[in-house]
Amino acid sequence: MLATDPECYTRFVAGLFKALLSLLCVFGIGARLVPLLDATRRMAQWPTEDGYFMLTMGRNVALGRGLSVAGGEMPTNGTQPLTTLIWALGYATVDGDRESGVLIALVLQWIAAMLTAFAIYRLGKTIFAERSDGSNRAALAAAVWLASPVVMPHTMNCLETGFNGLIAVLVAHTYVSKDGLWSWKRTLGFGALLGVAFWVRNDSAFLIAAACLGYLLPALRTPEERTPRFLRVLVFGATSVAVASPWLVYNYVNFDHIMPVSGRAEALTGHFGGNLAGVPIVLAEYLMAFVPIPHSVSDSTVVVLGAAALIFAALAVLIVRRRELHVPERRLAFLVGVYLLGMAAFYGLYFGAAWFLPRYFLPLSPFLALAFSSVVFLVLGRLADRLRSILALGGAVAMLGIIAFVGYRQYRGGTQHMHFQVVAWVEENVPEETWIGAIQTGTLGFFHDRTINLDGKVNIAAYEALVAGREGEYVVEDTEIQYLADWIGMRDWLTKPVIAANFEVVVEDEDANLAVLRRRTPQ
Repeated sequence: MLATDPECYTRFVAGLFKALLSLLCVFGIGARLVPLLDATRRMAQWPTEDGYFMLTMGRNVALGRGLSVAGGEMPTNGTQPLTTLIWALGYATVDGDRESGVLIALVLQWIAAMLTAFAIYRLGKTIFAERSDGSNRAALAAAVWLASPVVMPHTMNCLETGFNGLIAVLVAHTYVSKDGLWSWKRTLGFGALLGVAFWVRNDSAFLIAAACLGYLLPALRTPEERTPRFLRVLVFGATSVAVASPWLVYNYVNFDHIMPVSGRAEALTGHFGGNLAGVPIVLAEYLMAFVPIPHSVSDSTVVVLGAAALIFAALAVLIVRRRELHVPERRLAFLVGVYLLGMAAFYGLYFGAAWFLPRYFLPLSPFLALAFSSVVFLVLGRLADRLRSILALGGAVAMLGIIAFVGYRQYRGGTQHMHFQVVAWVEENVPEETWIGAIQTGTLGFFHDRTINLDGKVNIAAYEALVAGREGEYVVEDTEIQYLADWIGMRDWLTKPVIAANFEVVVEDEDANLAVLRRRTPQ
């Protein structure tokens, strides 16, 4: 029948599409939830080391210790504030119980992921409203984003990342859903939304700048709108600053800088252009939607060039077909383009912490999922019925196979956490009242209150010691640290003369990736 009846091709592809969407949604919903059912997996699979930092701060706020680490003894601003306050509310409902608070955070992130998928669908419906396949494009983008094993870990990491993706889509939808001059009520509301985006993550400043430029752009073609548009940009820009200002004032008054210490410390790890090769890798992964690039080859020149070629090819298609874009599509393309350019310049040229690039660029993933969906429908729309059916079936099977395989690998390793060996050793060997220092203390500090961070991400004193080049002196002279416990690289601190003179190795386990140094007992 398929060989002779064109309607059968249409019904076949439509049925296949519905089945694909259903399976993607089931996987995207279930793969986030199933790890929550097991206590060990719940604590290990999704929360990252930095996620445990944020959970620690939220718990301390709930316990009346303020925004702090080290059992409330070390005030900090090394966080993104809104999510930390949300975690604090969660911990307030369970009297600070550690594991219950983690469960609440994971459930809230699951809800945020569902809302983000729905927001992607609504955004897609809006920008593709004039296309006959607009609803299908929107649905595929939302479903593949929800099920993507590339996206999923970053939406469940107990950080602000998932909320950042949600707020970016909400900003974009609000921005593109109404053309022309906005009412003052809408202008003020949009400014408040931008301010909330900044509270979610401060690099939303690039999204705010993109929105301001995008709203001004039509004034270049319509001179009579220049003043009205400029005034509205001033209003929603000023409103966003007003909403964001309490956090900025808090940072400056208490820590002498508007940037949180975490950002300042991570910037120390970089040099100009140091992350540039990592940007196309991350963008290519999100553009391919569900296909991860293995870390083992991501530094290869060939792979980096291939990823860059993919990004530039997508950009070339957009430029060539720009006249075919409808107004909402053009507005979104400009907004996302400026936002992406700002993010790529900042994180690619200036910032350090290259290992965090996938997390930083997560809020761009919904828009790249929409681009992925558009390419799929563009390609399928140009094929003959028989070839379209074959390619659609093969593509669906390949997509589900890759997602299932990568998802299974993530689940299989879900009972192991890269820092739990440190936590286990400390719990077995160190009294609760003893001070411990480490470079990476998010996970350890969540379980052991008397933990001092040494890379400066949440510790102003450690940050200042790093800048001054006196990390060893800080540990020995300015703290009561009795143990240094971290990954195997912790032993390298013995190359610092002051550490070698005052600490000795008690654990050096390459296989467990664990090193522990103990302060020598005075003779």
